[in-house]
Amino acid sequence: MPAIAFPFPRLRRLACLLFAALPTTAHAAAFTYWDDPGATAVTLTREEFVAQASHRRGEDRLAFVNRVINNAARQQFEKVDTWKGFDRLVRDGYGDCEDFAIAKYQILIQAGTPVSRLDFLAADDTLTPTYHAVLRYRKDDGSHLILDNLTLMMLPESKRTDLKPLVAFDAHHAEHFRDGRFHAVDPARIVLGGQRLSERMPRLMDY
Repeated sequence: MPAIAFPFPRLRRLACLLFAALPTTAHAAAFTYWDDPGATAVTLTREEFVAQASHRRGEDRLAFVNRVINNAARQQFEKVDTWKGFDRLVRDGYGDCEDFAIAKYQILIQAGTPVSRLDFLAADDTLTPTYHAVLRYRKDDGSHLILDNLTLMMLPESKRTDLKPLVAFDAHHAEHFRDGRFHAVDPARIVLGGQRLSERMPRLMDY
C-alpha cells in the first residue's frame, strides 16, 4: 500500500517558541526564556530546568515545561524540515511546531513523567489551514491534554475543535485517524516532513 504523506508542518504565522542547535549528543550550556509571572528574562542550564521540573507534580509540571519552552524560542518557517530536540531548539532560538513538541517530550521524560503518558499528535489546523503538531499528555481517565507551542493554555483535546487529527505516535506505535477514530498503522507508511515516521520514532530522545 502507498505511504500516507503529510507536507508537515509549515505552520501558523503566530509568534511561538523553541530549542537550540547543538549536536544531538551535547547539552546546551544555557538558554534564556521569558518568565511571564515574573516579567523577567530567566537563564537556566538544561540540567537546572530539568531539576526544577522534576520538583513539580502532575499538571503543574506540564504547565511549567510548556511555558518555559514556549517562551524560549519562536516559531519560524524553515525551508528544510529538520526536526530538533531541546538543545538545538534553544540554541537556534526558532523552530517548527514539532520541534517544540519534541523539546517538551524530552524534558518531561527527563523530569520523571512516564513515557507512556506522552505522545504526539499531527493534525490539520482548520483555522489556518495547515498542518500542526502538538504534544499530548494522557490523563488517568484516558483523555488527553494538549501542550501547544501556540498557547500557554493546556486544553483538553476535546476542546481543541480547531485540530482535526491525522496521526498520533510515540516511540513505538503509530495510529492513523479515520472514520472518527484512531486505527493502528505501520509507521513506515506515514511520511512526515519528507521522512518515514518509522525512521523518526526511534530518535525522539536524540534529536
